Amino acid sequence: MNVIERYVADIAGMELTQTDWGSIGWLVNGDLADDASMSVGVMTLGAGQRAGEHLHTNSEEIFIVFEGECDHTLGDEVVHLTPGMMIRCPVDVPHYAMNTGRVPMRALVIFPVPDRHTQQV
Repeated sequence: MNVIERYVADIAGMELTQTDWGSIGWLVNGDLADDASMSVGVMTLGAGQRAGEHLHTNSEEIFIVFEGECDHTLGDEVVHLTPGMMIRCPVDVPHYAMNTGRVPMRALVIFPVPDRHTQQV
């Protein structure tokens, strides 16, 4: 594998995991690269859909909306996110996103670990 194949990823070429609320694809994580030190993915949340409430037990999460909009919870608080906005979800704090728009919402999700641990709430 050459340098380009090892260190360059394309959102268009991601393998997607389909869910009942949308999909998630990973650009890098510990499963894709044994030398990865973080996880970066793209989440797509269908119009009117809600991702399940969850928390991460081993890292915080950075969530950056780049298309569409959503209401995002953080514990008991709710914030409306639009393109260009970011929320940082601390370790062990329950959170979820609800697409409040008429089009899919897409967000970049970043974890400072290669193997994030997710627990449903």
